[in-house]
Amino acid sequence: MAYTKETLVISNPSEKLLKAVEKLRTHKRAQLEKLRNMKSEEFSRRVILS
Repeated sequence: MAYTKETLVISNPSEKLLKAVEKLRTHKRAQLEKLRNMKSEEFSRRVILS
């Protein structure tokens, strides 16, 4: 799948799709919080090691 700035709108999403999207959002929020709480030197070390 190619990156696009166009917004995808699903008019009648299924319950399973809604749960999957919520799971992705929760994971993204957790990862962002983890990055926010990380000390700058720890962040630099992780980026270099990756």
